[in-house]
Formats: sequence, C-alpha cells, structure tokens
Amino acid sequence: MFGIKSVPDFRRERIEAAVVPGGKSTRMPHEAWIATNPRGMVRVLIAGPEGFERSVGFAPDEDAAVIAELVRASLED
Repeated sequence: MFGIKSVPDFRRERIEAAVVPGGKSTRMPHEAWIATNPRGMVRVLIAGPEGFERSVGFAPDEDAAVIAELVRASLED
C-alpha cells in the first residue's frame, strides 16, 4: 500500500516504480509512504509489524536504480 504526498505527477510514477522493487527484498508485510520534505528532498517511510520502521531520503531526480538500492539496503538493516 502506498501513500504519495506532495510529489509532482511527472516524478511520482518513476519514484514509485523504483521503490516497489526495492521493497520486494523483504518477506514481511509493510507499507510505504512517499513525500517531499520542505527542502524538496523525497522521503520514503517504510513501516511494518512490531514497530518496524525505516526511512530513506534522496533527491527527486535520483536514478531509479539508486532509489531501489537505497530502499533495499534500508530493509536489510
């Protein structure tokens, strides 16, 4: 389940398409929310059961492969 807030449409699909594959590296159920912060950076908050929570930040024009890797790496911690 995704919530996407304050991300321009032309970037939304690309960012979501990069976050989804990164999130497939975990078997536990989780949700992700994507939003921009006041400085224009994109933040992905990933939450799951038992208080699981990870946050990843990147520039809105970051490469999709880098975004997927950041999400994947955050889930491995």
